Amino acid sequence: MKTNEATNRGASTEQSESKQELNQKTSKQFVISTTIGVLTIIVVAASYYFGLMGS
Repeated sequence: MKTNEATNRGASTEQSESKQELNQKTSKQFVISTTIGVLTIIVVAASYYFGLMGS
């Protein structure tokens, strides 16, 4: 029984660490994808604006 408890504690610690790493990776991916999306929208809007102004 005691060895099972020790093993379970070790496994839960590893799981919580991997969850934290996953949360950090997910948040970084969210920030990067949001930034790329916003920049794309700005570039497309600017190109349409200047394209219409040039015509």
